[in-house]
Amino acid sequence: MDFVPTPVYTPHVSAQAQELAHRIEHVIREYRQSHPGLSAIEVEQAIQMAGARTGVGPKRARLMVAVMLGLTVALLLGALLFWRGM
Repeated sequence: MDFVPTPVYTPHVSAQAQELAHRIEHVIREYRQSHPGLSAIEVEQAIQMAGARTGVGPKRARLMVAVMLGLTVALLLGALLFWRGM
């Protein structure tokens, strides 16, 4: 039986994205050197906050907010129609 290796898919990352990643990495390393007690969780929280403040936060969170808003509107509309029918 022959073995044929399959290539691992790696998405294309633009040069700008790579440069931004290096800059962020540099800032985090510098900050951690001057603040040795900074935990990995605090770094994650800071990155999430920065993403949210710049409008590039997690898409999943935005999707969940939209779904919850849609469900709320549907429930309110259903309740209104139910009460009007009585």
